[in-house]
Amino acid sequence: MRENFLAALGAVLPMALLMALGAGTRRAGVVDRPTMRSLDKLTFRLFMPVLLFKNIYETDLSQNFDPREILFVVLALAALLPLALLLPRRLEPDPVRAATIGHAMMRTNYLLFGVTVAESIYGEGRIGSVALVGAVAVPITNALGVVILESGLSGRTSPGKLALSILKNPMVLATLAALGLMALPVRLPALLWGVIRDLAGVTTTLSFISLGVSLDLGEARANRRRLAVGTGLRTVLVPLVFLPLAVALGFRGQSLCALMVLFAAPTAVASYPMAVAMGADGPLAGQLVCATTVLSVFTMFCCTFLFQSLGLL
Repeated sequence: MRENFLAALGAVLPMALLMALGAGTRRAGVVDRPTMRSLDKLTFRLFMPVLLFKNIYETDLSQNFDPREILFVVLALAALLPLALLLPRRLEPDPVRAATIGHAMMRTNYLLFGVTVAESIYGEGRIGSVALVGAVAVPITNALGVVILESGLSGRTSPGKLALSILKNPMVLATLAALGLMALPVRLPALLWGVIRDLAGVTTTLSFISLGVSLDLGEARANRRRLAVGTGLRTVLVPLVFLPLAVALGFRGQSLCALMVLFAAPTAVASYPMAVAMGADGPLAGQLVCATTVLSVFTMFCCTFLFQSLGLL
């Protein structure tokens, strides 16, 4: 029991400490929010896609490919789409804010939490299954997030505009680039791969520090009801619906770890700039990222501790 507790704590404590460091540096005046917002754009357009590219490119698909798991991910995310479209509209009368909540409900911070949690449990370089699920889930959640925002803000989804938004997404481009290069008979030169590893290595640290810088509970008071709705849907309802189903279907080990992160992780950091760019409620989108991230430190710990205690991870 003690070993399971320490392992679960080790999976989430580094993330909490990095966010606390970010909050401390803002209070000390070392860095301000405008500076971090510029860095967030760089992270979204460069560091996160490079991290996704690295995780996919170094994955041995022949050893880690599990068609049952991939099928479950696709079907579960397809089932999550109508929930994210309809539930926020029943709970929030404003269509723009409802779309913002639905977007936060769909977009999961898999890229950062998946790598951090999985490597803390299984060790660096031993998360092939987790990386493979990310290669499938990240582009799908990005695409479905666009569908939710387009539908909620305009009342309909333009196929042409939707397709263009999906193809321009840095995560989708990184996935396609990695899969395309994996199909070639040659590998990337060691010098270039070293640069990719260095860029990918700073993503987690920068992103969690940035989240800490952006934390301000005082600004969230005006949206406290909407934050309660969005946070409850993302960090409580979604895992309660899909994780027991995953366990019942027999997923264990890295496969279950990947699904745990996919459905229990907080709202993706990258959802904020996308929500702003598409005309959603930007302040609410940013507050949902922060609120779900803070709460997920507790919920991810509980999920990890529970599954390890049951011998499922």
